[in-house]
Amino acid sequence: MDHEKLPVFETVKLALRWGVFVVRRHWLIILIFAALLVATSFVMSAAVEPGQVPGARFHLLSFGFAVLYGVLSIVLALVTHNEVLRGASGLNAQTLGWGAGRVLGYAVDSLVLPLFGLLVMFPLVLVVMLLTGLVRQIAPPLAPDALIVVLMIGAWLASVFVVARLVLRLPSRALGQPMPWRDVWRLGRGNTGRLVLAHLLLGVVLLFLFLPLLLLSLTLTWLLPDLFMQQSVSVQATAPVWGQWGVVASETASISPITSVWGILLSLLGNALLLAEIVIFCAFLSVAYAELKRIGELRAPQRAGSRF
Repeated sequence: MDHEKLPVFETVKLALRWGVFVVRRHWLIILIFAALLVATSFVMSAAVEPGQVPGARFHLLSFGFAVLYGVLSIVLALVTHNEVLRGASGLNAQTLGWGAGRVLGYAVDSLVLPLFGLLVMFPLVLVVMLLTGLVRQIAPPLAPDALIVVLMIGAWLASVFVVARLVLRLPSRALGQPMPWRDVWRLGRGNTGRLVLAHLLLGVVLLFLFLPLLLLSLTLTWLLPDLFMQQSVSVQATAPVWGQWGVVASETASISPITSVWGILLSLLGNALLLAEIVIFCAFLSVAYAELKRIGELRAPQRAGSRF
């Protein structure tokens, strides 16, 4: 029945409306978070001297940047989920929880989700490799390269379908009431294809939102090459030669430190847009989660009545 199916276009449309609402409501938080990321990037670029190999300080700053980006993204995710599912939210204990438990729980779930996908994909890939290897030994024409590629894509799609359903646990985690994985899996029953299609549609929309900034960056880099001055970084590999360490390979890379006001503004705009896209995606998860819970409640009386 139609009322038991996730409406793809309506879900994406409502998610975009909620995402814009949250961005407008919490624009200052997004701007501050973007400024923190820009400042960290500036410190990272300043930590590398021209012509020098990046040292431990640079790698430590890179790790710190990744952690900072993850924490800020999770905080925005918690705010967004609560705005959509609970009401007005902010950087308070009701939204973020007491202590770091809710943030850490959200981070752990976000890391576990790709593992579920890998647990599905790797066994399928292994089976495909074993079967195609066996078939090629017996009857090579029955296992062409094109068929192997199709089977590999099928294994990847299977992992995507699994993650698309299990990712619905994140909104419940943001509310401080994480739904068991088994219940999360049942939540998307009968709507897996629609969930994947909605994810794909939202991804296309977000790509078009980010595309103007990319074109602007490329245009400014072409018109104003001094906007992003290239800084050379030498990377060398060493190995023991006749009992001594000698250079066996050398490569020069380049990074683009922020060197002007325009560069800072462009980087700030890019980070702000990236954080806004995270808000929109989390709004989509919240809308899909709420709609599928409604569908589950509609199904519950039918299942209960079928027992008698």
